[in-house]
Amino acid sequence: MKKMIFTLATLAVIASSCQESLEERCAREAKEFNEKKCPVKVTDGVTIDSLVFERSSLTLHYYYTFRGLSDNKDVIDKLNPRKLLVDEVRNSTSIRAYKEAGYNFHYTYWSASTKKPLADVVVTKKEYSQKKE
Repeated sequence: MKKMIFTLATLAVIASSCQESLEERCAREAKEFNEKKCPVKVTDGVTIDSLVFERSSLTLHYYYTFRGLSDNKDVIDKLNPRKLLVDEVRNSTSIRAYKEAGYNFHYTYWSASTKKPLADVVVTKKEYSQKKE
């Protein structure tokens, strides 16, 4: 009986030690996404180059390159990327676990022609948790 209890306790410890934390999962998923999918064309003129998990700030950082008609800072600015991205994060179910944990989401859009950022937006928990106006 004691041996059986010891075996069950050992299995419980082993099982609990095999579970990865949300941070570990995020880092693994970002690495796998980069290795398997990046760069990937999102739409005409828009490519996601990489996804980086910044553990120190609990931030998922998405890097995009814009080409052709999409590569226009004036047009990007008129679209109000901050508002669009806050709404996108707020409504996304695929990142729900990260939102519940208070992660940040950083989006950097690069110009293919000038090699300069077109937009650089960080969406914080405070922003995506607020009720829509």
